[in-house]
Amino acid sequence: MTLRSTDRLLAIALACCAAIALVSSFTAKADAATYSNGFRLSKFKVEVKGWQKTVQQHTHMAVDQCDGEDHSSGTEMVTFRSKPIVITAMYMPGDRNPEFFSAKQVGIPTTAVVKRSYTPRISYPSPTANCGENGGGAPEEIPQPDCGTKTVNPYMLKLAYGFGKGQDKLVLNTDSVEDPFETCPGATHGFPILIVFDNKSRDIGADLSQKELFDPQFQKWISIARGSAKEQTADYWEKSTVHWEVSFTRLKEKPAP
Repeated sequence: MTLRSTDRLLAIALACCAAIALVSSFTAKADAATYSNGFRLSKFKVEVKGWQKTVQQHTHMAVDQCDGEDHSSGTEMVTFRSKPIVITAMYMPGDRNPEFFSAKQVGIPTTAVVKRSYTPRISYPSPTANCGENGGGAPEEIPQPDCGTKTVNPYMLKLAYGFGKGQDKLVLNTDSVEDPFETCPGATHGFPILIVFDNKSRDIGADLSQKELFDPQFQKWISIARGSAKEQTADYWEKSTVHWEVSFTRLKEKPAP
């Protein structure tokens, strides 16, 4: 058993549909090939789990009598975990990176538990302020935040590799998922997005070289990634911290004749 971990994560979109269409025509060839032609195909049992924590704070001060103030704040904690799933990693000559896919769906289905809170601290201009068309006073109806804990199933994630310097960095990226909250404000880097860059615009990813991915000597290992990103403007800031891990167990492949 080989156990590996990392402190970096990287994310980029993954095109899986084409790989699913192509794999059936290459499977027999890959089982018998020595990979001297550059084609590679490996199957793994994969499990994914992780979390992301986000805090946000508004700091808007009124600039005149017709302007309001906003000192609202919020927090969010997301945990996600998948059941074991069999995926295929495929590399074809001419492609820059391997592609990951399963036979039943695009991406890896996980269950996410999202706990979000938000405390509005907003003051509005006085109703007697001479603000012209801007008016004054609080709106007649203020939506109440639907904060709390919600479960999202499935929360779809994808594995991939980066480009350039990130070609040997494993990706965990978010598929299309809607925010389960309607009136509980989330952050820019909050659910359903997983952060992919740090404050210096560097990719956050997990070390797992493509050579090791297709090396039969590596039978089982874990890749771990963590990082943080901060968003800040003149009257708002937020910070998100992410941690995830992916375990791989190589499935037995047919030996080349």
